[in-house]
Amino acid sequence: MQLIRFDWAIKKILRQKANFTVLEGFISSIIGRDTKIKQILESETNKEYRLQKLNRVDILCEDEDSHLFLVEVQIDYQVDYLLRMLYSVSRAITEYMQQGKEYAEVRKIYSINILYFEPGLGTDYVYRGTTSFYGLHNRDELLMDPRQKEKFASKERFCDIFPEYWLLNVTGFDGVAKDTLDQWLYFLKHEKVEPHFSAKGLNEAKEILDISRLSDQDRREYNRFLDSLRDEASLAETIRLEKKIARREGRAEGKAEGNIEGTLKTILQFYQDGILDAEMARKKMLNLQGQGFDAIINTYLELL
Repeated sequence: MQLIRFDWAIKKILRQKANFTVLEGFISSIIGRDTKIKQILESETNKEYRLQKLNRVDILCEDEDSHLFLVEVQIDYQVDYLLRMLYSVSRAITEYMQQGKEYAEVRKIYSINILYFEPGLGTDYVYRGTTSFYGLHNRDELLMDPRQKEKFASKERFCDIFPEYWLLNVTGFDGVAKDTLDQWLYFLKHEKVEPHFSAKGLNEAKEILDISRLSDQDRREYNRFLDSLRDEASLAETIRLEKKIARREGRAEGKAEGNIEGTLKTILQFYQDGILDAEMARKKMLNLQGQGFDAIINTYLELL
């Protein structure tokens, strides 16, 4: 059985209330407790990312305990992704903080990031980030006093109210499912669910995300999405090869200039072939600025 990619499902299928069980199972396997989604929330990030072709997908939802979950899928490597992750969380917190309310009304938010690249140097494929405070001299953890525990619903630690970050490196997963979270990572990597998997939501995923259930229109959109992924991968590989050739054949300065211009030509060609739209082509060119060749880059920008 062929299943739909999770990143496309987030954009099209998992936002429907009838299909919340899949998203609930995924989140529950990560945070270690059952989660019931109350609603999908609209955010400024949702609006912005609909304009992007495929680079990033996100969904913001609220559970019945008023916790927020920001689930993001990132396909392409981005050197400052973790800072963008921080920005997204901060923005979501402020969007859902009513004006004039006290700080105690700030809600717990979980940032769950599905990444198809290495987020940094490490040997694991799942990383969790929390906020705790430790003494500089005694190394003891700062805990809540009785008044704070009462204010924050008997929470014991400050990390229970601060944002929590999860990084799931799909490409780094070795394919051996040792627990329910690994079973979800297996699905994310292979788009299939093995018969013996028991993770919450995966049985529902097998039915809801079955590609054979798609309407003709949705199937066409899904195939275009897959084509776009392949085009992006082709562009990245072409740029990598051109850089390799430039390093071999060029002299120091000429090599760098040839590298930049070769990359610009590739981006322009992909734009002319309809693989990239003008906005994405422009963004990729602008990302090359700051290396001393802005005049060349500006020339190519004028051709878009």
